[in-house]
Amino acid sequence: MNIAAVEEIQDDPELRRAWNELARRMEHPEVFYTYEWAVAVQRSYRSSLTPLVFLAYEGESLLGVVAFARENASPRSVTFLTAATADYCDFISDPLTRPEFVDAVFSELRRQKIEKIVLANLPADSSSVAVISASASRHRFHPIARPAYLCARVVLGSAEQRAALKRATCSKKKLRRNLRVMEEQAPVVFRHDSRWEEIEPLLPSFSKAHVARFLATGRISNLARAARRVFLYELARELSRSGWMSLSRLLIGEIPVAWNYGFQFAGSWFWYQPTLNIAYEDLSPGFCLLSKIVEAACDLPDIDIVDLGLGAEDYKTQFATANRQTLYIALDRSFPGYLRAATRDHAAALVKASPQIERRIRTWIRRIAGLRAHLQEGNFAALLSWLNRRIWGSLVAFDEVSFFEWPGEYEGPRVSKGVSLRQLDFDLLAAAAIHYADEAPTMGYLLRSAQRLRLKDGYGVALIALDGTPVHFCWVKDFEGFRMAELERNLHAPCPEAVMIFDCFTPPSARGHGLFADAISALADQLHSEKKAPWIFGAATNLASLRGIQKSGFTYRFSLGRSRILFLKRTKDSPSTNIARSVHAP
Repeated sequence: MNIAAVEEIQDDPELRRAWNELARRMEHPEVFYTYEWAVAVQRSYRSSLTPLVFLAYEGESLLGVVAFARENASPRSVTFLTAATADYCDFISDPLTRPEFVDAVFSELRRQKIEKIVLANLPADSSSVAVISASASRHRFHPIARPAYLCARVVLGSAEQRAALKRATCSKKKLRRNLRVMEEQAPVVFRHDSRWEEIEPLLPSFSKAHVARFLATGRISNLARAARRVFLYELARELSRSGWMSLSRLLIGEIPVAWNYGFQFAGSWFWYQPTLNIAYEDLSPGFCLLSKIVEAACDLPDIDIVDLGLGAEDYKTQFATANRQTLYIALDRSFPGYLRAATRDHAAALVKASPQIERRIRTWIRRIAGLRAHLQEGNFAALLSWLNRRIWGSLVAFDEVSFFEWPGEYEGPRVSKGVSLRQLDFDLLAAAAIHYADEAPTMGYLLRSAQRLRLKDGYGVALIALDGTPVHFCWVKDFEGFRMAELERNLHAPCPEAVMIFDCFTPPSARGHGLFADAISALADQLHSEKKAPWIFGAATNLASLRGIQKSGFTYRFSLGRSRILFLKRTKDSPSTNIARSVHAP
């Protein structure tokens, strides 16, 4: 057996054919083992990963393939190329040749002076597990293995078992009730598209729905990143050529309310990346779509399993009839490195056993990361100033907030022609997250906005540039009862029509163009046309914000203040506070 090591997967029809033939001869064939999957990863993540692919030949026959990757920052460490995208990863060969193939790969890795090998998402039922252990010992790698994910599966079984499963799935009360409500709105349709010309136009709306769904649940979707969207695009294009792609949708009339970016390969229908339309979440459209996939699979003799993949979501337990364990195996040539990894794994297991300890440790990690960020900037004076503010701010503080009223008629400059205001919804938040995925402050703001939108705590608006990009955000809420967290007060409104503009934010990449003043001026003008009385406030220490407020046309009315020395607090109001008398929160 001869091993060839390459750093690029060639666009070679013969290699594709031979590679996929090996994938089909695995003890448990998976779409993740195919040539198409590896090529899609290579095209999408080239900037951060360098492929290292080992091809085993006997004469002209391909006997084995394993696709590794070097992280550009760690050239002496390798992982499975597909580890970040595939639910299962493995050495690809006939099980009978697996021992010789794995041993030859380990020998080549050692020859190339690879010090660490990380094998994530390796199925526990793969014959590779025992082989890896033996080869590691021979080549002096120190292994650490631990359980990774438990993947839920629906095993369809015999004809009688399929019929029983189909009846049980169709009779679920939750499914029948929600489908009935959907049918009252419009005809309900389930579609499973496999051709590229059908799938390509659907991918942008799928990505946006996925990002919106994650924002609504306080998380950042991996589809906010361009590399992940490119990967799904390339993967769908490649797999659809072989008929293995299956993009499933549940539609109410023409409105898609649930998606599953999935696959049908070698007897498995895979529930890979699902999402739903957040506006219809009360009807559990994802649950309904999965029910219909299981029902459809029962009628397809070439499908044996509906694999629900990685993740321990509760809804999967309602369908699963079996589970499949995956492993995380790390192998280190350095014994001290092995000891460090083993100690870290043991400590992590202990911490996870106590959620309270885990929360505290994560808090300290965030604080240390903040300190490290200041140190990396190299500005020690700024670091000392930041530490001084944090320490003294916890002991002594004086907070003052200035309040401004819209005068009613403003003859100052308006926003540029073509720029418009649009009310925030999850679709717009998702578009913003995709555009500003690399800006941590903006992503934090969008997460906060998504939670506020979900709770219907006021309403948000965005200033939209000529190219359709949201470039500034702000929120509106009734003045009466408005909670001033900075001063620990609730406010009384000066009139029933009073509303407060608050939580204004310009993404860092859009700053320096006066967008704050433009946005609040346009918003105040719009609110005034709706018979509202707009107000806004700013911290007295934030001079840039106060200048923007005054530039927009708002008029200063009064200030509220609060001083604190240790645990003693005292309020201080300006003489004109009777315009909007505040009350202490109970």
